[in-house]
Amino acid sequence: MSGFTFNPPNTDTAPPAPAPAADVVNAGGWWPSINITGVRQAVDLNTKVTPERIRDAVRQAIVDLASEPAMAKWQADQVAAGHAKLEDVPARGISVDGQTDYALRWTRAVYSLVAADLGERLLGQGLTGTGADRAEALGAEVGLHQRNVAHAVRDFLGRPRIRARMI
Repeated sequence: MSGFTFNPPNTDTAPPAPAPAADVVNAGGWWPSINITGVRQAVDLNTKVTPERIRDAVRQAIVDLASEPAMAKWQADQVAAGHAKLEDVPARGISVDGQTDYALRWTRAVYSLVAADLGERLLGQGLTGTGADRAEALGAEVGLHQRNVAHAVRDFLGRPRIRARMI
């Protein structure tokens, strides 16, 4: 006897239930809402980060992105063109899994801002001697997330990713 048991295949044909209302942060109606569980899974947050802290970081990320001057102007231009929400704006390039490139970049920017914010908070907490090595790695992750935000916003606005200065 092997001790392995197998469950019968799932015969449910109903789609999965929508996320509970408390699990979704409404981004004001024009911008897509953000699912907190989706953020936790995509950013790979440990369980020490409370749902309240994630919700706060998501809210701040949405406000930061939506109020960024170039994003606010782009949104105003889209509203003037008759688009009631981001999902109504035609994809500039490609749609993936039914989402436009704009929706995907919005989500990536929010997720990356949340990851950078929470990473910076963890860096600010007291570290033990063994935690110093982890802090260096975490600092690199924060920088990566900040770069991802910049890339997502620049891609969203149709601007090149490269920034060069003459020294």
